[in-house]
This record gives sequence, structure tokens and C-alpha cells, in this order.
Amino acid sequence: MYKGTRFLLPLLAAAALGACDGGTGSGSSRVSVRLVDAPGDFKEVKVQITELYLQRESESDSTAGRLTLATDTSTYFDLLTLVGGAGADLVKDAVIPAGTYSQLRVRVGDAYVVTRDGRVYATPGARLPAGMTATGTINLTSGKSRASGYKIRFPGPGLTVDGDSRIVALDFDVARSFGHVAGRSNQLILNPQFTVTQVQLSGGISGLVTPAAGVAFPACGGAATDVTHFTATATGPTTISARAQADSRYKMAYVAPGTYAMGVAPVGYANGDSLMIAATPSVPNATLASGQNVVVDYSVTGITCKVKPAG
Repeated sequence: MYKGTRFLLPLLAAAALGACDGGTGSGSSRVSVRLVDAPGDFKEVKVQITELYLQRESESDSTAGRLTLATDTSTYFDLLTLVGGAGADLVKDAVIPAGTYSQLRVRVGDAYVVTRDGRVYATPGARLPAGMTATGTINLTSGKSRASGYKIRFPGPGLTVDGDSRIVALDFDVARSFGHVAGRSNQLILNPQFTVTQVQLSGGISGLVTPAAGVAFPACGGAATDVTHFTATATGPTTISARAQADSRYKMAYVAPGTYAMGVAPVGYANGDSLMIAATPSVPNATLASGQNVVVDYSVTGITCKVKPAG
């Protein structure tokens, strides 16, 4: 059986943003779209998502009620790499007006698959890797992807965003999306099947960065450094980072539920120097439930400037 492929859409309200985070002002929200958790019965499954948009009117295809989130005609998403919680960003922090949206619509472009026995199926004219030749054809269901897009209905009256942060998960049922054309072994039909499966609140990770006794930030990259050069990282369903501010605090907003390994990123400078920071988080792994905020403080135990060798 093929697994479902899940799109995650964190709906990120601007009201939750501080001034240092570039808030969008009252009455608007942010939306990000992530693709995770892919099928496993092919050697390769690659699909282009050429447009994503929200639709206010549930039945209308009018552009008047359409809010485009992203357009792209070239990128293939490698579904088989998106397993075990890994993900790929389709949309990152698109600003949207507050309101109620009845549908998300998805336009699918070219696609190709490689079966376990090595057969290659591709949409006509699809760009394939060097040395790969299609031995069969993938046909998109008539008109839907190119015209108004595939419709994913939100449950109930629709999706309302207004000053909160949400994650909407959508399943792409690959088992029902790819099928052979009867009597034609060299043709597949791609009719993407999407459904909304859950709505969650996103959370956050924040904390205080404190150098241990005797530890100071050295000059590096030809200039002085301070706590604002400290970058905390969280690696889990996705990788997130945030730099400390002048008050020694950092904040990662709009974090999807999951478990994140906490770390520190080195800082590179234009002259080739690197600031290497050793720090111990108060907990090695931060686990967030839906809508939860977790505090992880750091104790900085050592800081060195790795100078680029002369010549």
C-alpha cells in the first residue's frame, strides 16, 4: 500500500509577532505550507506543485475570491525523501488577510515515477534527469490541474484565521492518486486525492542565553562579537533557528508539534573566520504538543574564534 503524503500549513497570525520579527499589522496572518511523509512503493516519485491558492467561495472558480500563496513551474518535490518527519517548504510565511477560506486549491505540473522494476512513467514533455528515458506516460486528469486546480475542502464552514496560529494537515492519498489505464500497461493516470485530516495550534521555543563564569565573546571576523552572535537551533520535523537579541533571549515562533534536538550554530564571517560556540541547553530535546510553548535556556561554556589561515 502507498502511504499518504501530508501537507502541513502553519497559519501564522501576525498578531503573535514582535516588532523584531517583522509583524504584518492587525488583520493579517501568515501561512506556510510544508510537504512531509511520502509514499514508499516506487523507487522514485517526483511531482511539481505549480500553484497553491486559497479560495473564499466554496463553489466559485472566480479569481475574485482567490488568494495565491505560491507559484512555481520548475521544482520537483522528491516525495521518497520526505519520510520520518522530514519536510520540504512549499510556502514560507506568506502574508494573508484574516478571514474565512473554504478551500485550498493545488495545481500539479509535471511528474514522473520509477517503479521497483525500473520502468519510468512521465507526463508528456517532463524534464527528466540525464540518462533517464520515459517508457510510459502519466496523464493528469482532464483540465483540473491546469484550470482551477484540485480542490481541498476545509471541514465545516471553512478555515477562519484571525489572530491565532494554526497548522492544517492535508493528506495526499497516493494509493488513490496513481492508477493504470485499463488495457494499457504503459500509461498511468494521476488524479491527486487530497483531504484535510487535522487542525492544530503551532507553538514556540524560547529561552535565555547565559555565558558561564569567565566566558566572554572574543573578536572575530575583524570585529567585536556579543550574545547577538549566538544562534540557537532546533532540529526535528524541520530545522529552525533563532539568534539571541540584545537582552540575551531568543525566540522561535510558529513551531509545529514534535520533538526537537536543541543545538548551536557556528557563525561564519566574510573574511573566512568562524565563531565556534559551545553551549549546553537546559534540556537536550524539546517536545512540543499542539499549541505548546517550551523554555530552553542555554549555558555558554566556551567561545573561540577559528581564524582562517593566511594564504
